[in-house]
Amino acid sequence: MLEVSGLRKVHGADPSGRPAVADLSFEVGEREFVSVLGSSGCGKTTMLRCLSGLEPPTAGEVRLHGTPVTGPPREMAFVFQDYSRSLFPWMTVERNVSFPLRHKGESKRDAGKATEEALDAVGLGGRGGAYPWQLSGGMQQRVAIARALAYRPRILLMDEPFASVDAQTRAELEDLLLAIWQRYETTVLFVTHDIDEAVYLADRVLVLRPPAHVGLTVEVDLPRPRDQLATKAHPDFGRLRAELFAALQGESAPAGAA
Repeated sequence: MLEVSGLRKVHGADPSGRPAVADLSFEVGEREFVSVLGSSGCGKTTMLRCLSGLEPPTAGEVRLHGTPVTGPPREMAFVFQDYSRSLFPWMTVERNVSFPLRHKGESKRDAGKATEEALDAVGLGGRGGAYPWQLSGGMQQRVAIARALAYRPRILLMDEPFASVDAQTRAELEDLLLAIWQRYETTVLFVTHDIDEAVYLADRVLVLRPPAHVGLTVEVDLPRPRDQLATKAHPDFGRLRAELFAALQGESAPAGAA
């Protein structure tokens, strides 16, 4: 579904300068959940901005269903890390969620139905009249996810969306995202620096090394549906976690690590 070939991004006018993304190539299949794992500053957000068409690459190509991405595709939605800045504080929750649907050309009736369904899906049914500043951080991030869902994207890009919430809320949002992914059959590319989160959510984990390039690809064969206790107690969870931790450290995982 998504093809990234030889992607390179250099900030500034000199294309020969130090790249934030260098020779990045990978593919994401239809309805696949792929986590992208990398340390802070390795180029994850720059990569997402190029994939979404928000920034042009210096070199290389991004294709969605075989079509080159030269601007934000209509089939794609982006959930940003800083949810508080991505929501309009002067708009109600309902208006925040329905805002992109106006630009999609949907009728008022269809937009209202999609907004209501998306809010119900994230557990915020009946809260459409509230304002973002009246909600907790976890609820605000649910609004941001609902806005992406209401748009009915074929592919959802997420940039460390749960990094700013507490551990319990983070676990709740992870399970919510998995339920939404299964319900809507959306392709998800999820960027994080949290190893446990990457393993828990994904079918496959890509490890980025700076400047952003794929240093390792790991298949996650843990059974679904996932469960915060049972999945993380599974022997293979510890094995995958150790392998990914070693990869981030630039080493090989020790034999039998768990």
